[in-house]
Amino acid sequence: MTTAPTGAPEQGAPAASRSARIEALAFVGLLVVLSIAMLVVTSSIREPAGSTNGLGARVVPYAVCGLMLVSSLVVLVQQLRGRFGSADEGEDVDLEHGTAWLPTGIVVLSFLSLIITIPMLGWPLGVTILFAGAALALGAKRWWAAVLAGLAIGVVTQVVFGELLGLSLPITGALTSWIGL
Repeated sequence: MTTAPTGAPEQGAPAASRSARIEALAFVGLLVVLSIAMLVVTSSIREPAGSTNGLGARVVPYAVCGLMLVSSLVVLVQQLRGRFGSADEGEDVDLEHGTAWLPTGIVVLSFLSLIITIPMLGWPLGVTILFAGAALALGAKRWWAAVLAGLAIGVVTQVVFGELLGLSLPITGALTSWIGL
């Protein structure tokens, strides 16, 4: 039994209706226009004169908008060639079970912890606590792996955003400065 290539409608599947195709084309066209508009707006971001940063404040917005433009153009070309994906049957949600409030509460508290942890411990340790708490609440099996991954994310974002882009992310906080970290 053969399957249709990725993105192509399956054989025997009903073709997308004309209105569904028009809606899909309009949506992707809107994404193309939005990407172009955001690239234009990004060019108006002011960067301080004489800035010593290797990267500026425009780098990330240009990268995101550029990737959005390229991907939406690829999808638009595929749609113009008649390649539409098959419609989803529905989500993999078990409607018989209610909301898991404990993990939800832990994730919310992990995010709220940034209010205290960033000023007290600094960005990298605050992100470590956020990531580890959320990962453990969502089912991470090894706590030490969640902590190490959180620390890696905290350090990498500190370097990229704090050092390369020049954003104000505190490396240390009041408590870590006080104890000498």
